[in-house]
Amino acid sequence: MLYLRPYYDPEFEVVEEVVEFVRQTLEGLTFIHSQGVAHRDCSTMNIMMDGRPLYPEDHHPQRTQLTIDGSRMARHLSRSERPVKYYYIDWGLSSHFKDGQSPYVLGAKCADRKAPELSNEYPYNAYMLDVFILGHMYEKDLTQIYHGLDFLEPLILAMTQQQPERRPTAEVALRMFYEIRRNMNRTQLPWRLRRRNESGTERVMYDTLSAAKVGLNLVRKGFMGT
Repeated sequence: MLYLRPYYDPEFEVVEEVVEFVRQTLEGLTFIHSQGVAHRDCSTMNIMMDGRPLYPEDHHPQRTQLTIDGSRMARHLSRSERPVKYYYIDWGLSSHFKDGQSPYVLGAKCADRKAPELSNEYPYNAYMLDVFILGHMYEKDLTQIYHGLDFLEPLILAMTQQQPERRPTAEVALRMFYEIRRNMNRTQLPWRLRRRNESGTERVMYDTLSAAKVGLNLVRKGFMGT
């Protein structure tokens, strides 16, 4: 069994890491829906990652910021250097629908209480609930935390429509994302993610370090010639 850790720990560092996270989570949602499964609770705490590629020297199983023997802080690599895989967990509220079966369900249990349709009395489309929950997670965990992710806003707006019937299916949302990614300038991808609560001093320091790191990576990849 994989030892998983929260998808946000360690934090995203550059734009391309967020792009990859959105790709994997949307592709995953599209796949489970194609199999007749709605998660119904695909929120922050139920998306994990296999962080082993980030920790070549491993880490403590409980105090995950420390080395395996707990003696010092664990060194970790970036997701750009060592890509990771993300996983949906906790399927306790999920529903499986046979071919032709209505996806309408009842139930108000969900970690994300912002979904307007949650109800024990009025049936709602479980697939559209998943779309809302994932879109809202992108908003509160990504665009509200970091600068430089404005390109995700049209997707988030579509996925979090208050009326479920106005939201795209997971498959359509995935196609929207692919189009957004196609239209991105490649130079955007290595941009450092700046937290919205950074001070001016922190911003200058981190931008300088990031620029040096990006330049080094470009040289390594041959983008500046040999």
